[in-house]
Amino acid sequence: MERLFLGIEKHNTAVLLIILAITLAMGAVIPRLHLDTDYLNLLPPDAEQEAIKKEILGSREEYPNNLYFMIEGNNIFTPEALGATEAVATQIAEFEEIGNSLSPFSFFTIQKKGTRLATIPLSPHKAGSPWSEEEASVFRQRIIADDMVRGLISSPESDALLFFFEVKNLKNSQKAFDTKLSQIVHQLDAYGTVYLIGNQIFEDRLSFYLSHDLTLLLGICLIVILVLYYLSFRAKRAVLIPFSLSLIGIIWTLGTMTLLGYSLTIVNIITPCMVLILGSSYSIHVISEYFRSFSRNNNKETFQLELAKSLGRINKTIISACLTTVLGFLSLLSCQIPAFKELGIAVSLGISYCAILSLTYIPAWLSITPLPKAKQLHVFKHGIIPRLVKITSRIVVRFWWIFILSMILVLAGYGYTRDKIAVKTDYMAYYPSDDQLIHDAIAFAKKMGGTEPHYITLTAPEGEAGYFYRPEILEKIYSFETSLVQQDEDINQILSFSQYVAFLNKVYSGKEEIPDSPGLILMLSRLMTVIKNQAKNANINALINEDATKMTITVRYYDSAEQSWQSINSVRNLEQAMKANSAKLPEDVSVLDWGVGVEGTRLTKTIISDQQKSMIISFLLVFLIVCFQFHSVLYGIFAIIPILTGVMGNYTIMYLLDIPFDVVTSIFASVTVGTGVDNAIHFLVRFNNRKNRHPNQPLRVIIEHTLQETGRPIVLTSSSIILGMLVLTLASFAPIQYFGLLLAIALLTTTLSTLFTLPSCMIAFHICKHAIEKRKQKAI
Repeated sequence: MERLFLGIEKHNTAVLLIILAITLAMGAVIPRLHLDTDYLNLLPPDAEQEAIKKEILGSREEYPNNLYFMIEGNNIFTPEALGATEAVATQIAEFEEIGNSLSPFSFFTIQKKGTRLATIPLSPHKAGSPWSEEEASVFRQRIIADDMVRGLISSPESDALLFFFEVKNLKNSQKAFDTKLSQIVHQLDAYGTVYLIGNQIFEDRLSFYLSHDLTLLLGICLIVILVLYYLSFRAKRAVLIPFSLSLIGIIWTLGTMTLLGYSLTIVNIITPCMVLILGSSYSIHVISEYFRSFSRNNNKETFQLELAKSLGRINKTIISACLTTVLGFLSLLSCQIPAFKELGIAVSLGISYCAILSLTYIPAWLSITPLPKAKQLHVFKHGIIPRLVKITSRIVVRFWWIFILSMILVLAGYGYTRDKIAVKTDYMAYYPSDDQLIHDAIAFAKKMGGTEPHYITLTAPEGEAGYFYRPEILEKIYSFETSLVQQDEDINQILSFSQYVAFLNKVYSGKEEIPDSPGLILMLSRLMTVIKNQAKNANINALINEDATKMTITVRYYDSAEQSWQSINSVRNLEQAMKANSAKLPEDVSVLDWGVGVEGTRLTKTIISDQQKSMIISFLLVFLIVCFQFHSVLYGIFAIIPILTGVMGNYTIMYLLDIPFDVVTSIFASVTVGTGVDNAIHFLVRFNNRKNRHPNQPLRVIIEHTLQETGRPIVLTSSSIILGMLVLTLASFAPIQYFGLLLAIALLTTTLSTLFTLPSCMIAFHICKHAIEKRKQKAI
């Protein structure tokens, strides 16, 4: 390796030009990298869910997104308000980006005329003329009288009107379209409170926050790390060279992500920051060796030779640290969620780039720069950090048993809290709480339920035609639905064929129940067919298929306990209510519930599974690599101690601060394993070297000297990573805030454990081993 470093120093210009060429090539492809903010895309599609969705709701490839516009207030039924609202709804529906729509002004209701039922327009208004007082009054009365309209396109209290539109996937032009829509609907502010909600609006807003955070956090991370470098070395070269290395590492990483076809998601958006924070630690090791290898008697030639020797020694630490960190991230390849796998690969490549650059780019630059000054060497060797490390080493070898007890307390805390950490996949929680869009969404949910219903599809036994026209079958389903509403306070509305039949029977006979007559049900079903043809809406069409072998119950709900958007808890409440009342359904009918809520539940289970699996694999890989490196199982166990303490300690922190597992925080354990073991390996490498050089020295003396030798770089590398992670707490995106905080705490714990607990365990093991050997000798 010394020859390699001497070659880099000799051909420094060529090395720097090659790195520049690669950087320019990678930078040229980065503009093709784009954001994907759809959190449901994180999970591979479920074949059964996708099939039933396509069968029941049809294909919506051209118009895949949903847009909801609602106006609420006490004055929305005045002629002026209705005229303005209808004009706005018409204007939106005429955009080429809009597909089918559902509007109170174009919907139909049922009215009894003599002895028969007939469909009539919900709106009595004649096109081309202003709304009259009489038309406004009739319109309102028809809405109030129609139990199915209320909750579908009007609020249950009849004080809000709801409009639904299918929208194209607009990608880069989404923001401009959202702005145009907002300007149009807010013309109605004089008549009531206006809400504009839709999945593409949420994604556009999330894209804004992620883009903003990426730029802001990277900038702050760079500043924090640069300030730390300068305060640690008081040398410009110790700031500018690592700074440029970090930028190059980020450019190479983002360029590679583009070439691999990756998008920036809510999970891997942290990749550039992770590469900057973790990759910068290698620069500290190289810069530290640079100052350590210098002697006042050196000239340029002798110093370059000494530097090559020093780099030959430190490269083992850097390569080992890089390898274990990469293995920690590559454990994410065991996950089912593709975004976790992409994060693992991207960060692993980025960290590898930084390690390679630290052993090529930095030596090439250092061979050009002037020799260090005496003042800079004094700060390096006699500053406050070396003095604190010296005191620490003495405390550890004297009071080692205290740190053993502290580790036992951490283990006890983990045992108590490990099954008490919540899991959240509610994407509303990802936004800042003061965002107006979130306030609007929650108000919308309280009034109408969330924008994504929960679907329950019932299938007739053996595909029996006309099965769901049978009165006794519909009666059981109607009873099941009634019980759901009574038991689950989260439900805003249930839309189903049985509900519609009961309503139509109420209009016909005055009794809101399933009629006994099959003939009457057939007559009512024909009216339903008319309504379906007129509405042209997927949820209406899904109520029952043509041969009555399938019917779908649509449930709109929200989180009543938290007074918030539909959440995993509200999905679970609904599923529990379904399970509790399943006996009320016909015995032979098959039941399949599906929708975004079900996918969210599946995502939650997958997150838990992935978190546990990747953590175990990362621990195992790191243990094996350390065992292989030192040819010792004992050293492998020693290396695991700090990261075990860090991961387990964080469970207690999560429990105390009520921090949940989500799509970002769930990977903290694997990241902690990969990054937290670096310091332990550095300590063990130096300990082993010193032990081999001084085999007759007492163990405590070797440990004390090893701590004094490794303490400064350990403190500096850990400080840069911890401060960088704390910068992530400034993010707008809540999971990234939690992730930064958790990793900062975990790495602080692993650092303290490396400096205090690891040496204490080594001393304790030595004492126990010595005591056992003594007993054996006495026995002989």
